[in-house]
Amino acid sequence: MLSAKQFNQWRIFPRLIAFFMAYMWLQFNHYFFSIPMIEQSEWAFIQYGIITATFVGFAKFYMETGGQNANNNDP
Repeated sequence: MLSAKQFNQWRIFPRLIAFFMAYMWLQFNHYFFSIPMIEQSEWAFIQYGIITATFVGFAKFYMETGGQNANNNDP
């Protein structure tokens, strides 16, 4: 049987969230770069920056917190 500690070490939910965010970021990139340059406004650039910064920030947070709970006995 899978214990709570083992389940926590696999980090399933953060991986699913990271996969979803990566998929949405790729979809947004596809959408953003398909807009002709004459139709892009400053607001589109701000949206692109916010979404990209969110993805990069989450990826950084996820990578830095990888093994914090690996040696603890608590799940």
